[in-house]
Amino acid sequence: MWYKALYIMLPVIFSAPLTVYLFDGVLKYRFTNRKATYLASWVFSFFAAVVTVFLCFNKNGEVMFQPSYDLLEVLKMVFVLVLMLLNMKCKLWKKLVLTVVGDMLMISFTEIFSTIRELIFLSLELTSPTNTAVVYLLLEVLSLLIEAVLFVCLDKIRRKHDDSPLPIHVILEILLVDLAFSILLAMQMESYAADGSGEFMDYARISLGQRSGLMLSMLLAISAFVILFYIRATRKERDDLKDINRINEELVSSQTRFYEASVKADSEIRAIRHDMKNHVQVLTLLLENQEYDQMRDYLKEMSSNLQSTDISAHTGDVIADAILSAKTGEAKERGISLVTNGVISGITITPQDMCKMLANLLDNAIEATADERLADLGEEFKKIVVEFKKTEKFFMLSVTNPCAEMVKVMDEDDDGAASARVESKREPVAKGEGQKGKLATESSPRAFKIIRSGKKDKKNHGFGLKNIQSAAENYDGEFSATCEEKPYGFEFRAEIVFPVEK
Repeated sequence: MWYKALYIMLPVIFSAPLTVYLFDGVLKYRFTNRKATYLASWVFSFFAAVVTVFLCFNKNGEVMFQPSYDLLEVLKMVFVLVLMLLNMKCKLWKKLVLTVVGDMLMISFTEIFSTIRELIFLSLELTSPTNTAVVYLLLEVLSLLIEAVLFVCLDKIRRKHDDSPLPIHVILEILLVDLAFSILLAMQMESYAADGSGEFMDYARISLGQRSGLMLSMLLAISAFVILFYIRATRKERDDLKDINRINEELVSSQTRFYEASVKADSEIRAIRHDMKNHVQVLTLLLENQEYDQMRDYLKEMSSNLQSTDISAHTGDVIADAILSAKTGEAKERGISLVTNGVISGITITPQDMCKMLANLLDNAIEATADERLADLGEEFKKIVVEFKKTEKFFMLSVTNPCAEMVKVMDEDDDGAASARVESKREPVAKGEGQKGKLATESSPRAFKIIRSGKKDKKNHGFGLKNIQSAAENYDGEFSATCEEKPYGFEFRAEIVFPVEK
């Protein structure tokens, strides 16, 4: 009786934990409290297995009926969905889709490994009842362990190359491949069926060659899943590397232009100092002769020369200065002034992350301000303002610029799903100690907002905003954006707030 009970219990015991691991480890839709989730799945599985055995056996230890694994599968789906509703951060529709698709994938994996187990068992041709029971039980355990090892391997592949949640459209693509293999395998089994009906598959009645063909098909299906996950993970890694290379190129270019401007400014300052005595003599002579108009023109020319030696920014961060210097030149070429206020202090940001945030914010601001619809905008409005502010507990970077139309600000969940919204203007207000270290705002918006790209080529745009968000997240920062209507059009403000290191 004991081995019969184990036959029934083992698939039930592993079902819920493996399904949870599929979502959490393989697909990377993380549960908030992972330990509690896995513990709950094991408790549910053991309880379901015990109840199933209790219902299947009578007092004499005889099997009264075979367990309904379909009913158990439905109960497991409901239980896992409840876990996701209580302990996973993503939209409801995603949780429902993940539950259905994940269950279909689990059924496919289970069928593949159970079929391989049956084929191996029949190939052994055992005659002793005891040996038959022990070997079948060992094969059952082995198939479940191999399924678990497969999930662990997929988890490691994803963790090494891409540890982010797998997009829903990619999961659906994998499901389509799974369905295609399932149809092919069903057609293959039907052609092997002894009675030709294809309703039931009696593996004992097919030839050794047919069993080998089925085994090969199952192994190909498993290999296809592994290859699909590997291709997806490495593609994401390649995209990330391209993005990193682009950022590094931007950094090198900005630093080169900054150092060239610094050398030029230093030379010009030395030249002005060298000629200062002559300048003073000329101004004195003009003053004595009361030639005030010429004196005014001379001073304007000197002021213009001094302004040309300005390298645009002295924030205290060399990388930020380099980026601001480069972007100031780009803005000036397009008739836009760039104003910088404040210094960077209280936080250390890597060159790559600084480039991700500041360069992308300025690129977006320059492009928006250079819009043809703002061509007639006055000089006093056609400017970009970069501000660095520090309070006792927070440091803020903000970029403000005019724009031709209301910008759609999106709320992005942790899983990447976004819904459109537009926020009103807000300013950060540092509160007292009673706020427990949080930055209070008038509207208290959610963190990590992104903007729906208005560009036609959406495939190649929108990555800048994602880079800003991911870089801010590296420092426990919050990225938000607002858009407010103004008499001249609209004013857009992007803001990143970091907690200050103690």
